[in-house]
Amino acid sequence: MAFFFTGEQTVHTDDIVQKVGAAFYGKLIDGPVNGLLTPYLYTITRRKAADHMKELAKRAEEFVGDDTARLEDKDAYISVNLASKVEFDQAMAVLREELSPLQLKAFVLAEAYQLQAPKIAKLLGTSPESVRDALRHARSKLRTRRVGLRLGVLVEE
Repeated sequence: MAFFFTGEQTVHTDDIVQKVGAAFYGKLIDGPVNGLLTPYLYTITRRKAADHMKELAKRAEEFVGDDTARLEDKDAYISVNLASKVEFDQAMAVLREELSPLQLKAFVLAEAYQLQAPKIAKLLGTSPESVRDALRHARSKLRTRRVGLRLGVLVEE
């Protein structure tokens, strides 16, 4: 259900499932669920998915300033997993060194928030073509051996 409610964006389903589990557990602590369980789970999953996607959109819009250091703001990163925050910080340090500010912002908004070029262009105050070009260059840099090894997406042979 979380996959369906996010527009089939698998990257967000784990966070939503955890939020649904916490809400369901809280409900069970308060007492038994009256009625059928499936409609109740459907409703809280729909609500948690909608809240999660709104939060992502809000945080993505906060990333559009000139200060690229805000992209590493730990409070702006949505995750309950401490290990993923450490990996995120390390990856952002590499990306900040390797990508231009436009490439970095476009890449994060496209990959982490699943936004399309027209929406990114509107947020960054540029053209969709510039965003597509920045994404193409960023992805090209990420495929290089030097950057891929630093990010841990390539294994040294």
